[in-house]
This record gives sequence, C-alpha cells and structure tokens, in this order.
Amino acid sequence: MGVPEDRDAAFVAKITAGATHEIRNVLAIIKESAGLVTDVIHSLGGRALSNPDKVVRAVGRIDAQVSRGAALLANLNRFAHSLDRAQEGTDLNQEIQQTAFLCQRLARQGRHQVQVQPGDQALPVGVNPLWLQMALFAAVECCLDQLPEAGTVTIRTGRQADRPSLEFVAEAEKEAAAPFATGTASWGQLVELLDRLGASIEASNTERRFTIVLPLAEVA
Repeated sequence: MGVPEDRDAAFVAKITAGATHEIRNVLAIIKESAGLVTDVIHSLGGRALSNPDKVVRAVGRIDAQVSRGAALLANLNRFAHSLDRAQEGTDLNQEIQQTAFLCQRLARQGRHQVQVQPGDQALPVGVNPLWLQMALFAAVECCLDQLPEAGTVTIRTGRQADRPSLEFVAEAEKEAAAPFATGTASWGQLVELLDRLGASIEASNTERRFTIVLPLAEVA
C-alpha cells in the first residue's frame, strides 16, 4: 500500500513545528533569566551582592538553555538535510538518537520519557532517510499512545539474522505489562510506513514490546 506524498510534507511540518515551539520556549526562558539577573543587579544600587546564589542560578539557567537551543538547531538542521539525501547507507544508531530527541516534547506532554540504548557498532541501513525518520517517529508515537501517564519508551538497536533491528519497549510505572493493541490507527500507520521501507515488525504477545527489522545497506 502506498503512502501519499502529502504525508511526507505533513511529517516535515509536524517536526518543524515542534522544534520551533521548543526553540521559542528556550528563548523565553533565556529572556526571563536575563531579566532576573538585571533586576538583581539594579536592586543593589552599587552595594555588594546580598544573594549571589540567585544570580549564579540564573546565569546557569541561561547557559543550560543556550546549550539546549544549540542542540535543537543541530538536530533540526540534520533532519532538514534528510530531505535532500537520496537512498543511501544511513547509521541506524544516529537516526534513532535524533528521533528520540525530536520526540521529547511529544513525550513530555504525557509525562513520558524516551530513552535510547544504542549498539557499540554502526548499523547501516539502505533506506530513504526521510521515510526512515517517519517510521521511527510513528513507532515512538505508537508506544506513547498506548501508555498511561508516567511511562518510559526504551529503544534498543541490534541485529536480527544479520539485519539491523530496533526493539521498542513501552513500560508504565504503575501498571503491569500488557501487549500492544495492534488494531489501532497508529499501529496501522506504522505498519504501512514500514512496508514502504521494506521492513518487518513483530509484536510481543505478553508485553508492550515490538521489534522492527530493516534492510541492509547495499555495499558499493
């Protein structure tokens, strides 16, 4: 089953909107923290600092947000470059790290976390990078959709029969293990995207866990 091309555009818009929203938050926090530093300095009237810890905390917050903004822009830039890359050998470890980073805002909305356990070696895959990002994002969304509040999605890279693979595990803090509901719209979309990539998926019958197996990169 084919996937309409406008779905590609919708995915790009979704990622860009989420990242730019986060960047606006970064800038707002920096502005607020800088204003606090200014207010403290002005309140001194030439006297020595009465509460230097407050200034140190504000400056530290500014520094942290600048680093966060730089990371957001770096990941957004890398994502943008996936649009002008043809099908090529792509490192699965790098791609899933980027997906997890770009999914953080979506995860926080449900008080969830997304964490990655990458392998020690590069895992080249021979698929379109944009389509791969769409499938990985859909896999994370599928996990988040079926988690109650305060859950964790763990993604592990590996190999299955010499092909690169990904294991997605969704666990809730206060709920017993349960299998994925595979009749949902998000699951159907994930299967459709994986079919586009020539990838396969297998879900556990007892846990919220599934494994995706991807094509190998062609050796030139």
